[in-house]
Amino acid sequence: MKQVHVELGALVREYRQKANMTQLDLAQKLGYDSTQFVSLFERGLSKVPFNVLGQLVIILGIPEKKVMKTLLDAYETEVKEKMETGKKAATNVG
Repeated sequence: MKQVHVELGALVREYRQKANMTQLDLAQKLGYDSTQFVSLFERGLSKVPFNVLGQLVIILGIPEKKVMKTLLDAYETEVKEKMETGKKAATNVG
């Protein structure tokens, strides 16, 4: 499970609860009949599609800067780790 999914899920849960909405309320506002979709991404088990993130920013009033910072921080860390792996592999080739 990627840490970014967990962090975004926690952010969504925090703002959903601040808005006094249930998972079902939010699911219905997103066009779903059950809570499964919301439950999965709140627990970090599923990726939140970018278009849904846009809807969540509006529906829950999540500051867009918070969403962007969470995403950028996570991907910066992931890219750095993968680059380090590549560097190590390159130094072991010759």
